[in-house]
Amino acid sequence: MSESRLQAVIGDHFLFSSLSQQARETLVQHCRTIKLKNDETLFSQGGEAHSFYLALSGAVKLFRVSPDGQTKVIEVIHAGETFAEALMFMDQIRYPVNASAMGSAEVMVIPNKLYKEMLLAAPQSAMKLMGTMAVKLHRRIKEIETLTLQNTRHRLGNYLFGLAPDPAAKQSVFQLPMAKQLIASQLGMQPETFSRLIKEMKTQGLIEVNGAEVQVHDLQGLRAFGH
Repeated sequence: MSESRLQAVIGDHFLFSSLSQQARETLVQHCRTIKLKNDETLFSQGGEAHSFYLALSGAVKLFRVSPDGQTKVIEVIHAGETFAEALMFMDQIRYPVNASAMGSAEVMVIPNKLYKEMLLAAPQSAMKLMGTMAVKLHRRIKEIETLTLQNTRHRLGNYLFGLAPDPAAKQSVFQLPMAKQLIASQLGMQPETFSRLIKEMKTQGLIEVNGAEVQVHDLQGLRAFGH
């Protein structure tokens, strides 16, 4: 990706938008980009965390593997999103998860030391960043409440409803953003439970599924599924 395009991308992201133009130019000049192939590992759990990342294209899966070999998807990062940035504010030196590409992907590698030096040199930028991160933390707490307080039916119904381009529409068609087993993992349910609930939705006439394509016949009914 060209330097001018990188400038545009980071200028739109909350971690960098409060920095001066000169600081953003310096950041781009001192960072590198990495292209990843499908399933290629970016970093592993326990690896030294000297950098954080901005996804430029494709998607990156953050996951952990249980002692019995089960993969638990923590989050899927899409283009324009950063990840592993919280570690530098906690002075954590090890990555707590694994990261690998879902399909072809490209990421920007930002050294923690460089970014923190820029914030220390511009206190006003740091204050703006703190405010934005507080809002994002509040949203993340809401997401955690959704995963812990809602039952599996409600979780899946809300997840699929959130994929619809127009939430006010009666019907919708959209593509699942990743494999069904990864969606199940991210929603905290077994693949068998996911398949059973999808079958229930089909039986109730809410949806039809063809591969990754989902046709929703009753979008509001889908949202209410499991209430």
